Formats: sequence, C-alpha cells, structure tokens
Amino acid sequence: MLVTVLVLSSSSNVYATETATASNLSGTNKSTGYEYILEDSANFIDDAAKSKLISQMKKTTDYCNIAVVTTTSHPYGSTESYAVNTFEDYFGTGANGVIFVIDRDLDEIYLACEGSTQRTIPNSKCNSICDNTYIYATSSHDYDYFTCCMETIDQVNTVLAGGHISQPLRYISSIFIALAAGMIFCFVYALSLSKGRKAKSNELMGAAFTKVEIQNARARFMNQTRHYSPQSSGSSGGHSGGGGHSGGSHSGGGHSGGGHHI
Repeated sequence: MLVTVLVLSSSSNVYATETATASNLSGTNKSTGYEYILEDSANFIDDAAKSKLISQMKKTTDYCNIAVVTTTSHPYGSTESYAVNTFEDYFGTGANGVIFVIDRDLDEIYLACEGSTQRTIPNSKCNSICDNTYIYATSSHDYDYFTCCMETIDQVNTVLAGGHISQPLRYISSIFIALAAGMIFCFVYALSLSKGRKAKSNELMGAAFTKVEIQNARARFMNQTRHYSPQSSGSSGGHSGGGGHSGGSHSGGGHSGGGHHI
C-alpha cells in the first residue's frame, strides 16, 4: 500500500504550477519544462471532459509544448494565422510545440507545429490528422468537440512517439493520380498505334516519279546578270553577360500546419 501511495505522489509532482481560470487551464511538466494550455473560450468542452483532455495533453508535454484553443471570434483572416499567432503568444516564436484550434468564426479546425516538432509532424501529417478527426466537429456527430480534440491529440502523441497514423485520403489521392497517369499512357499508346508509318521523302519521290521521259531536249541561253558584293570590314561582336537565379533562404522560425473545414 505504501508503494502505491509513493508512485501516485511521484506522478502528481511531475506537473507543477498548474493554474486555472474561467476558460484557461495550464501547467508545466517539471521533467521537460514543456507547458500545456487549454483555452476553451468558446465553452465547447464541459468541465468533466476537460480533465480527460488535460490528461491527454500532459502526455504531449513529454515531447513539446501544447495548446488546445477554441474560439467563435478573432481578427485574423485565416485560421492558420490565428493558430500561429496564438501559439507564439503563449510559447514564443519558434518554440518547440503544437497547437490545435477549433475555429467557429471561420468554421475550420487547424493543427500547427513550430520548432523541431514541425519536422516530426510536417504539413502532410497535420492535414492527415485533421482529415481523420474533423468529422467529430460536424453535425453528423452532433458537434462533439471534445472527441475531436481527444482524437487529434491522441494522433499527435502517436506521431511524436514514432508511431503511424491512418492516412486514407493521401492513399486515395495517390490511387487517383496513378489511374490518371495510366489512362494518359494508354491514350498516347493507342494514338501512336492508330497512325500509319510515315513514308520517307525518297519513297514519296520514287512513288511520284515512277516513269519520266524527256524528248527533244534543247538548251537555250536567255541572259546573264552579275552582282558585286564587297567584303565587309570590321570586327565581329560577341554577346557577353549572364544571368542567374538567386533564391531566398528561409532562416529561423517557420511552422508546419494543416486543417479541415467543419
């Protein structure tokens, strides 16, 4: 019994400085220094469900910072801009972390990553995760925002831990691309077969002049014309110069991201 108490005590002390406001829950993983922030400004998640979501988010802090945010109004022109700016307000520009936003102002969910996390979860995986979970935030699932958040963070944790997630839409896109390429190849091949072999010029001439007879051939002098063309003096010019393409480099910062309309 004593051992059990010690284990539970050790687990609870991993997270320090846990704070709570009317819509904000946050804390820090003492072992890693990473933070979690749940900002449910839209009140999409009830209090009982928030504790379960926080438990899921705490797992993410073993790898990076994490924020889950809901909103019904913001001044940004895109959910991506809102997500990135909110993340940087919380953790700083280029911090290692992830943010998941449910945006009912622009009707979109969005997942964005900064720091080293963007290499682990690139654009393709951000899009795939949102493709897998957006359905819970729609009318077909009675706007189950809690499950949408839980499933999203669960898949984030899976990828961070080196696991694999389902990417059905990516595979479907690959299949359609392969089918389209196959159809184009078949069309070109059939078109090439439908065209007969093109005759060579000597074959055409041979067919046109199979028999030529010349009778009473005579040569007649008509006139003669001379043209004087003086040699041009001067040096020939050359073209010098060159062009190059200079591409800009992106240094520091940046983010990966992907979303889905709901």
